[in-house]
Amino acid sequence: MKGLFQTLCAAAGALGLASSGFAATEGSHWEYEGAHGPDHWSELAPEFSSCRGGEQSPIDLNGQALPSEVHAPAIYWKNARVSKAINNGHTFQVNMDDAGKIVIDGVSYTFLQFHFHSGSEHTLHGRRFPMEVHLVHQADDGRLAVVGVMVERGERNELFDQLIGVMPGSAGEVTPVMSVDLNDFLPGDWEAYRYEGSLTTPPCSEVVSWTVFEKPITASPEQLAVFETLFPHSYRPVQPQNRRYVLKVH
Repeated sequence: MKGLFQTLCAAAGALGLASSGFAATEGSHWEYEGAHGPDHWSELAPEFSSCRGGEQSPIDLNGQALPSEVHAPAIYWKNARVSKAINNGHTFQVNMDDAGKIVIDGVSYTFLQFHFHSGSEHTLHGRRFPMEVHLVHQADDGRLAVVGVMVERGERNELFDQLIGVMPGSAGEVTPVMSVDLNDFLPGDWEAYRYEGSLTTPPCSEVVSWTVFEKPITASPEQLAVFETLFPHSYRPVQPQNRRYVLKVH
């Protein structure tokens, strides 16, 4: 039990800084490429040892998924105020107050923040999308649930225009006067994949219940170019599925 508590505490700390880009420990800076890249994350600090674990994320979502009577999470999102918009050098993160929750298998997870990866971290039948949005939630006991939404090139996205308008152009944070309706991230089709995995950045804690929607939302090439310019290649390579079950839900 103590080990689980420590793991959950590390994951909770990661939500503030590390899960969005910066390592929580001084001297353990990580990157997406090179000597501090994903192949070496587990070597950078003792608290990053989970990065070589057996239930890591992201993974490829493919035909090995099992059909299931289990449903996608019950989503209770709402329009809410943005408390911080953060550029931490690795991603753009938006924190929100009182934005709702999701319920998975009877457990409530309160919304914390969303952030972006360019390109997508999960792949679908080997295909990588231009971008993926992660909407992060946390249960009272510290467990995490993340909803992943793929972003495809297509029609312009009004929400993205608003977000780009408040995105710091360099590392830093602002407190914009704006609100976001999280439901604007939902695709029209609710078919999704569910599996148990990890944070996709150090410390890679294996405490995350993942739900990744199959159908993408769209953004214009110009909008995607903003993220690709500021945060190029901000995704971890797919990890082995190993013996985990991936469920296809609706």
